[in-house]
Amino acid sequence: TTVTYTATDASSNTAIASFTVTVTDTENPTIAGAPANITETAAAGTCAAIATWIAPTASDNCAGVSLISSHNPGDSFPVGITTVTYTATDASSNTAIASFTVTVTDTENPTIAGVPANITESAAAGTCAAIATWIAPTASDNCAGVSLISSHNPGDSFPVGITTVTYTATDASSNTAIASFTVTVTDTENPT
Repeated sequence: TTVTYTATDASSNTAIASFTVTVTDTENPTIAGAPANITETAAAGTCAAIATWIAPTASDNCAGVSLISSHNPGDSFPVGITTVTYTATDASSNTAIASFTVTVTDTENPTIAGVPANITESAAAGTCAAIATWIAPTASDNCAGVSLISSHNPGDSFPVGITTVTYTATDASSNTAIASFTVTVTDTENPT
């Protein structure tokens, strides 16, 4: 703001002097009502969840404060931890930041498809075992990163008797599924 002094004498002669008053705003705006951290469970068959909250508000000592957010209520969040950040900026570029996290957990077990039926084999001549083969099952999950391990593999040799073959699927969140079948090897060879 310019402050001006004007001096005028009886003959209407004038002199002018002025100076400026500069007021700076160094006060940050404030953000009220930032939500607490949110935890959701992924929706069935998906690897994400919808999170909702009441958006906070911003205020400032001077008019003209804006509030922007990295995410909005009702957005879909992936499994894991996401930080939601609100930033308030006033007309003098002073800022305030408030944040909270949205944690989405995956509690859905993977699935195993194509598990073979129980297998029966006869021991090979002159041995007390048999080779068993099958088409390995597959695993799927609502989130990427499922692994499938087996206690035995197609083409393994199995001893006479009953052996349980177990497949275990584990997803990235340590949820598991187990499927099994048996391989029965019979001895049909007469002694000599």
